[in-house]
Amino acid sequence: TPAAFAFVFNIIYTIFFANGGGDESFILGYKIALAANFITGLISIFFGFFGPLILKLVPAAGLMVPIAGIGIAFLGLEQLSYSIAAPLVGYNAIMWVYLGWYAGVKVGFGGFRIPEALMIIIVGTALGWITGLNEGSAVSDAADLVKWWGPVWTADEMFDDFDLVKDYLGIIIPIGISAAASTMMCLVSAKEAGDPFPVRESMIADGIGTCLASFFGSPFGTVLYIGHPAHKRSGAKIGYSLVNGVIYFIMSMCGILALIQSLVNQATIGPIVFFVGLMVNEEVLNFIPSRHYSAYIIGLFPSIYDWVTNVADRAPLTGDGTYNTNTPGTSGWVGVLAWKRGALLVSLLWVSMLVNVLDRHWMLAVVWAGVAALFAVCGIIHVPEAGFDNFSDPTWEQCSFNPATGEADCWDHAEQWMFFVAYLMLGFTFACVHFAKSFDNTIEDPIDDESRHAFDDWFKDAAVETELKSTRHLSTKQPDMTRPGDDDDSGDSPAEDA
Repeated sequence: TPAAFAFVFNIIYTIFFANGGGDESFILGYKIALAANFITGLISIFFGFFGPLILKLVPAAGLMVPIAGIGIAFLGLEQLSYSIAAPLVGYNAIMWVYLGWYAGVKVGFGGFRIPEALMIIIVGTALGWITGLNEGSAVSDAADLVKWWGPVWTADEMFDDFDLVKDYLGIIIPIGISAAASTMMCLVSAKEAGDPFPVRESMIADGIGTCLASFFGSPFGTVLYIGHPAHKRSGAKIGYSLVNGVIYFIMSMCGILALIQSLVNQATIGPIVFFVGLMVNEEVLNFIPSRHYSAYIIGLFPSIYDWVTNVADRAPLTGDGTYNTNTPGTSGWVGVLAWKRGALLVSLLWVSMLVNVLDRHWMLAVVWAGVAALFAVCGIIHVPEAGFDNFSDPTWEQCSFNPATGEADCWDHAEQWMFFVAYLMLGFTFACVHFAKSFDNTIEDPIDDESRHAFDDWFKDAAVETELKSTRHLSTKQPDMTRPGDDDDSGDSPAEDA
């Protein structure tokens, strides 16, 4: 989910405007996005081999909170904004999320009850047509698209221009790492809902699917959807995913999706997606201990900042390559952009660091500060492009044009090296606290409870659940060994009766 936004706003969007706009610029951005998607798939495959090890090293909250941030920003704020913009439709759709899924109100007769999601669609669609939010002309235009489109092989064209990718690797690699990390985070979300899927198999299959998608013209990869807890709460099982995939395939190949969207409306669909975001955050809050809530809150910020820049149409645009033409011109906005860059990784790093601070594992906090410093020094987080071209200078997006002087004014307090040094300073602070503990008895001992070992045995809960199901199955199949006429309460054995 977040990788799609990153590809649109950080690759296609950036390349389109950097090359003057127009059809040729769009085609260039599209081709590079295809190549970037292919590279992202390779990155996911690579990380798949190390997935189980990473799960043992990264704190549980560090993998769960970034997905919660997506749930708040892109599944929550993004989706509900459409509903709030059309209150006659959207407010009712939002309320039926709570009436159906939380209050247990189900409309129907006798044993037949309308499913919660369908009820939202019925209410929202009816109100959409009554209030004029839905338009017949949109349905007519969408109907013209309904025909067999079929897959289109684009791999040859993509590889013909593959050499262009090298100029944008600084953008592509951070996005690829974030996308691979998001796959692992989705696996954690599913595990906390009771379903620990194989990590290595899931990530490698995800990467292969992404590579194949790029061969057929998709700039967006196949991903593990983050709505597993919501699907499970609605009673969905493995058949749901199978049917969902088949239906989406048919709709995509036949151009039906646009028609469905025109018949319903975004104000109605948004609250259903919002419910998924709610469930993701509920799972996180139910799992992490309350002492980690402060880390959870700050871990939401990077995705919120990412969403804000997109929805405000404030994604940075270049002028002549030396300044940002789309900035409010405040230092606060520079901070927003800094945490937008590599948002998922920023969230993972900060939450992992803070969890160890809150649990007083000072040397582990030092390690995470060092990892963050490594990402920062390479430009994978906080700056527009990886590399060292602007290591000691403001990047173009930190500069805005000053009409009074006719030159660009730059914010020179957020350069790449400064983020690197800042993380080293944090690590030094944690090390000092660690050594101070030996002679300062006011510093409490580290906390080491079950929450810190949640993923030591990935399939532990699944094994217990399988054993319980097996026991229940055997108990129902156990033959009745009592003979007719035997008195269960007598305490006499058949041998004594004889």
